[in-house]
Amino acid sequence: MMQNNNGNVKKHEFRKLEDLNVIDNFLFQELLMQEDDGEEFARILLKTILGKPIRKVKIVPQKNIPGIDTNKHGIRLDAYIEEVVDEDGSKMSDVEVIPTIYDIEPNNTFEKETLPKRMRYYHGLIDTKLLSTGAGYGKLPNVFIIVILPYDPFGKNRMVYTVGNRCIEDASIPYEDGARKIFLYTKGAEGNPSQELKDMLKYIEKSTADNITNQDIASVSELVDKVKKRKEVSINYMKSWEMEKTAHDEGLTEGVELVNELYSKLLAAGRTDDVLKAIQNKTYLQKLLNDFELTN
Repeated sequence: MMQNNNGNVKKHEFRKLEDLNVIDNFLFQELLMQEDDGEEFARILLKTILGKPIRKVKIVPQKNIPGIDTNKHGIRLDAYIEEVVDEDGSKMSDVEVIPTIYDIEPNNTFEKETLPKRMRYYHGLIDTKLLSTGAGYGKLPNVFIIVILPYDPFGKNRMVYTVGNRCIEDASIPYEDGARKIFLYTKGAEGNPSQELKDMLKYIEKSTADNITNQDIASVSELVDKVKKRKEVSINYMKSWEMEKTAHDEGLTEGVELVNELYSKLLAAGRTDDVLKAIQNKTYLQKLLNDFELTN
C-alpha cells in the first residue's frame, strides 16, 4: 500500500496526469518509453547522478526478470539501462571495457526497513541474466542500482548514499565486485552533492516550472510536457490507476506489486486476453490472483 514518510497508510486518491511529478512511477515509465527521447532522458539522469559524461545508452523500460523457478518471486526493473561504450558498439581501445548496467528506481513507497534486502534481491536476479554459458566471471558487467527517494533511507540527512561490498575487518582491502547501490534522498542536505544533482532531484520530486534551473532540467521538462499531452499516455494512465485502485480495494497488503507480478506472468505465458479482462473486471482479477496463489 502507499505510505507516507512515517509509514502510515495513505488514502488511494486519484491525481490528474498533469499533476504527476517525475518521481511518480507512471510518469517516470512513460518518459523512458518514448522513442529516442527516453534514451536522452536516461542519459541526462545518469550524467547528473554520476557526475560524469554519458555519451549514449540503450534502455529497456519496465524490464521483467522472472524468478529462478515458477514459484519464486520475480522483479520488474523501472529502467534497465546499458551504457554504450562506442557508437557502433565496438571497443575504443585494445583494452576490453566491462559494460555497466544501471537500474533507476523512483520509489514513493515508504519501505525503509526492507529496502536493503530488496536491493540485495534485485542484484541477485539481475546477475543471473548477465553471464552467458561458458563465460568467465571477469565478463560479468558492473551493476548500479539507483533508487530515488522522497524520504531519508538511513536517517543521516545525506542526499547521496553509495553502498558497496567491502571487507569488514579491514576496509582498506580492495574488494571490487562491480556492484553498487546508490540511494538518493531528494531533500538531503549533508555531504557535498553537486548543485546540478540538487536541482535535478528537486525537479524530480516537484516537476514544476519554478524548479527549472538549467538546460538539462529544461530538456527533461520539455519531454514531461510532451508526454503529458499525448492522448495514449492519458489512456494508459487511467488504466494504470484503475489497476492500482483495484488492488487497494481488494485489501492486498502489497497490492500494486502483486498485480504487476500477475500481469508479468500472464504476458510471459501469452495470455494477453486475460490481462485485458482483468483490467476491466475486479472479480476476474481476484480469481487470477487466487489461481496464481499471489495473495497467500
